[in-house]
Amino acid sequence: MPSILQIGVPVGPELLVALLLAGILVVPALLASLLVYLDATDRNSRHAVAWTLGALLGGVVVWVLYVAVRDEVGPSGSVVNGRA
Repeated sequence: MPSILQIGVPVGPELLVALLLAGILVVPALLASLLVYLDATDRNSRHAVAWTLGALLGGVVVWVLYVAVRDEVGPSGSVVNGRA
């Protein structure tokens, strides 16, 4: 009689590959969305949550768009109008 470890799980390898692929796609999206959120809140943007959701759902297109317009989102850090 085979032990419990020798019994195959239906769709075992395929499920593992699907979970790994999902992890490879989801983790960078979450990290990029977190970076967008932190940058937008650092710039005192009123739309930080909207940018974050857009970055999470829109992917690379929104990431590039945010980098292109991030100066219009707000001043970076503690520098306001060229003064510290």
